[in-house]
Amino acid sequence: MVSRRIPIFEYNEELKSKKHQVYESLIKGVTEAIKTDKEAIKLCEVKNSGIFITVEKPEWKNSLDSALEYYIDTEEYEECSKIKDLINKL
Repeated sequence: MVSRRIPIFEYNEELKSKKHQVYESLIKGVTEAIKTDKEAIKLCEVKNSGIFITVEKPEWKNSLDSALEYYIDTEEYEECSKIKDLINKL
């Protein structure tokens, strides 16, 4: 299995402009975590710091709901269906 690439952001970078990358990382991370029975995922890394922003399992559904809204707004319905499947597996 190919390990997913965790996005790296500058410490002061605006994550709003990186929503697509963040949500992509969330979807891949949760998908992987469900398969491997993990309790948290690394969402992204702060560049040159060794610090990761993680999302704990109890927060996955809310995070996926936000991702779903984003992909509905951007009309990426294939992603929406992946997200709905993930939410159903939680």
